[in-house]
Amino acid sequence: REQVNGWENPPLLIYKDEPPAQYASAFDGFYAWVHPGPKGWSPDGSEWGEQYLETFYQKMKNKFPDKLLVGTVWPGFNDTKASWSLNRHMDRRCGKTFEDTLRLFRRHDDGSHPIPFLMIATWNDYEEGTEIETGVANCDKQQQSRAAGASGR
Repeated sequence: REQVNGWENPPLLIYKDEPPAQYASAFDGFYAWVHPGPKGWSPDGSEWGEQYLETFYQKMKNKFPDKLLVGTVWPGFNDTKASWSLNRHMDRRCGKTFEDTLRLFRRHDDGSHPIPFLMIATWNDYEEGTEIETGVANCDKQQQSRAAGASGR
C-alpha cells in the first residue's frame, strides 16, 4: 500500500476473498474467485460454489461495508485435461452454473449495498473448462450426443 499511495493516481488494490486481519486495511476491496465451497471439489462436479458465494457476499457486506466489492460469475471449471491438473471439476450444468452465479450476484447487488463491478472468471482456456462460448445454444444436442455415446449408439 505504501508503494502506491505516493503515486499521482494510485490504483485500487483488490484482494481475493478475505486477507489476514492485519492486512485488510491495506486493500480497497475484495473479489470472489472460482471456488466450490466448504465441501471442496466433488468428483462429479456438482459442487459449483453456491455456499462459497453466499458466504462471500454476506461476509463482505457485514464485515467490510466500507470496502469495494467485486462480484464474480463463472461458467464452470475443469482442469482434468491440463498437464498440471489437480483433478478439479465444477460441472457447467449446460449453462446453469453461469446462470446461477449470475443470479447470486444480482440478488446480493441491492440498493443498500450496490456491487459496482462484476468479474467474469474465464480464461477462455479449453483445458480448464472456463470458456464462455461453448455453444450453450447447442447444449441439449451435446447432452443427447453424450448420452448416445455412453449407450453405444
